[in-house]
Amino acid sequence: MKEEEKYQWAAWLDDQVSDAELEQLRQDPDYAVMEKIKSYTAALRTPEFEEDALLLRIQNQQRQSGKVRRLFVKQTLQWAALLLVFFDLGLGYMMTRTEHEMTGSGERITFQLPDASEVQLQAGSELQYKSWNWDSNRLVSLDGEAYFKVAKGKRFDVKTAQGTVSVLGTQFNVKVRGNRLEVTCFEGKVQVATSSEKIILTPGKTLAYDQQKRLFFHTTNALQPAWIAKELAFEKEKPQDVLAELERHFDLTIKAEAFPKNELFTGKLPGDNSEAALQLLAHSYHFKVVKINDRTYSLDATP
Repeated sequence: MKEEEKYQWAAWLDDQVSDAELEQLRQDPDYAVMEKIKSYTAALRTPEFEEDALLLRIQNQQRQSGKVRRLFVKQTLQWAALLLVFFDLGLGYMMTRTEHEMTGSGERITFQLPDASEVQLQAGSELQYKSWNWDSNRLVSLDGEAYFKVAKGKRFDVKTAQGTVSVLGTQFNVKVRGNRLEVTCFEGKVQVATSSEKIILTPGKTLAYDQQKRLFFHTTNALQPAWIAKELAFEKEKPQDVLAELERHFDLTIKAEAFPKNELFTGKLPGDNSEAALQLLAHSYHFKVVKINDRTYSLDATP
């Protein structure tokens, strides 16, 4: 945190910010966390006792012993209370702070977690984790798709809305879009736990669920996720979900009101050429591609 940001938060804690500054702070991703901290620290109180009476007793004792020393009891207590507040503020902030990594349409990023585990985040995805006490609680929350290369260490969990993936030093891919969860293990072992079952995946195994119902569980020859190799692989995917993935991956708008909805798609599409991918998909359903502009396409039924 920059010094200027620290000053702004300190002024906010002391209710010394203008309306404009307050509105700016409310836009900060950490505002909700800081509100909780402010509420917590507001409840902190130093022990209540009669400070003046305590000072008088100490001074009387010193007079009786022939030693006179001026004590600043009240100021000392105030500084101690202030240090306590700042300690709890910093500790509470570290314990509750959540790190966010996000990608928009057409974006892809690679980053490292606190233990040097590597994550490649696919387009239109979000990953969250807390760095506090990371070595003892390696947990991330994922919405979207990510490829993990996990460093050796304690248990590593990927929590999704459709289930939890647990591993120990491995390489695997997790994709969660809507009600669908798909996991592929490339190295080590992966445990997938849903509301209905737990399954262990070994290298080369891939597993998918839709609305908690298993779609498939079989072996793959792939050595890494297709999207890492600039391909988009689909197996028993709903056409509208394939279109949504193409929109995210290429940052496009695809109009396809008449496109089939129940004929599941299985196959690979190029991940580095949007027009070629659309042409192949449209051809599979006997549709044609109409280019409206550089970022907008329409899939129309052929006469």
